[in-house]
Amino acid sequence: MKSGIIQSRRSRKDMKRMVSKVLAKNIESLLGVAGRKLEKKYIAAAKDAEQAQLRVLREIITVAKDTEIGRRFNFAAIESHSDYIKHVPVMDYEDLRPYVARHVGGEQDVLFAGKPLLYTRTSGTTAHPKLIPISEYNFNKTIKNRGKLWLYGIAKQFPGVFEGKDFSLVSPAEDGFTDDGVPFGALSGLLYKNIPEFIERVHSIPYEVICIKDFTARAYTLLRFGVPQNVTGVFTGNPSTLVNLAAKADEWKEALIRDIANGTLREDIDIEPEIRASITPLFEPAKKRASVLEQIANASDRFLPTLYWPKLKVIHTWTNGNCRLVIPELREWYGDTPILDFGYIASEITATDLIDAGTNGSKLALLSAFYEFSPEEQGDAPKDFLMAHQLEPGKKYYIYVSTYSGLYRYNMNDVIEVVEMYHQAPVIRFLYKGHGVTSIQGEKLSESQLIEAMQRTSKATGIEYGFFVAYANAATAQYEVYAELKMADASDTKRFEAVLDRMLCAVNIEYESKRHTERLRQVCIIPLVTDAFAQYRAMRLKEGAFEGQLKWLHLSADRVVQDRMRQLVANGNPSQCQQKGA
Repeated sequence: MKSGIIQSRRSRKDMKRMVSKVLAKNIESLLGVAGRKLEKKYIAAAKDAEQAQLRVLREIITVAKDTEIGRRFNFAAIESHSDYIKHVPVMDYEDLRPYVARHVGGEQDVLFAGKPLLYTRTSGTTAHPKLIPISEYNFNKTIKNRGKLWLYGIAKQFPGVFEGKDFSLVSPAEDGFTDDGVPFGALSGLLYKNIPEFIERVHSIPYEVICIKDFTARAYTLLRFGVPQNVTGVFTGNPSTLVNLAAKADEWKEALIRDIANGTLREDIDIEPEIRASITPLFEPAKKRASVLEQIANASDRFLPTLYWPKLKVIHTWTNGNCRLVIPELREWYGDTPILDFGYIASEITATDLIDAGTNGSKLALLSAFYEFSPEEQGDAPKDFLMAHQLEPGKKYYIYVSTYSGLYRYNMNDVIEVVEMYHQAPVIRFLYKGHGVTSIQGEKLSESQLIEAMQRTSKATGIEYGFFVAYANAATAQYEVYAELKMADASDTKRFEAVLDRMLCAVNIEYESKRHTERLRQVCIIPLVTDAFAQYRAMRLKEGAFEGQLKWLHLSADRVVQDRMRQLVANGNPSQCQQKGA
């Protein structure tokens, strides 16, 4: 009898496994079933974005009207967007931190009805990390099924992207727990961890691998799983991660090929015993594949992803904002493989649904949250708050979000550009963090002005640059620009410095005035070591930054930023600016 029950369980398990294999082989067709339905719903919303967004706003304030924050701002009296503006101020995380702290302490009905399902954790503007609560209502309404439309859109633009395996890199779902037992971590990891088995079969990377704490061990294990597979799609937010892994695969190719042939995993890398025990049985000897990889390695100067993944259809990663600086290096490893932007995604909100390869933009997720926008030129004192349907192509805006997870008129401090309108829905792309403004002598230099000045200087001098960060040094009344100038000697650096100072005068009249009156000294270029960004990245990861969320401002007055950049100076003399004349 017992034997029969065991056999029956095995048969059901085998049947489930067989069904999963069949579904995995037809994943693009299955995505089409759900995707077309969701796309139809989105198009209907886009055709009347004003009413679609007002319905979202009404629902957000209705489900939160009896919460602590709902009573404070009298959500029950709000009947229109203009009412919402009158009742609720623009807020940032520090405004919400006390409310979040009450949720963390175990209270419910503070920012939203009930208690958080989980928190996402990210770095903030202060030394204290931000815990972003996710409500169960929001998870079930907007997050759980978001991937269906997203993946359908990718499959539609790149047929065959799911015919092989994907190489997806996410962050762990759980970094820890609050005092009342609610987990905090990465939403991407939670979704990756809890996908249906048939979609899991498309992944080349088991979830356990992303939980390896040692960076080198994790990188090697990611490659150990990914390199031998027929990868047709690469998915991760940060392109620098892909550059680093490609370089590591080239460096470790002999060990990787040996492990692939033998069905083993290096013993000399620091992997948690329980993780090693869970993933080791997944390896099998693959001598034929190892032989092919060895031929590839011997026939080429570099062990390129395009050689071991010849059927790769697309790289899905961030290409806008700071990440655009990494794309040329990514191209060196991946050649002409199509690169699709990852969309506007932050810990607070996934604000875009469908990614458009033609525009390098993505369609605003009209049904996931309520959005407001203020023109960039109004800066940090906005007078006009526009709805999505009121935006204009070619213009730049700050974005504010209201979510089903307790963010209300939340200032993302991000500047986006509207590429075009899809019916009444804006197609947007992220440009840079907003309000990255410094002022030594009242000049109010913005990050966008610095970026523009750097671009103009490069064009005028013919000197190219890579990674750069400027520090506003109030002690010396001078901007220190730590920059990786390419193919530049000392005279080129001096020339770039002089032209950059003129360009800063051109883009900021107050900077020009302060330079004219000698209240500001000439900008100073401090050359960085070769491959500075890779070293900066390693530094930040060692400090505990989250790999998938690695961001930075090009302009800062934070001494911590200066200290970091001084560790990357090429000639070892971080004080060289102070010796220069005005």
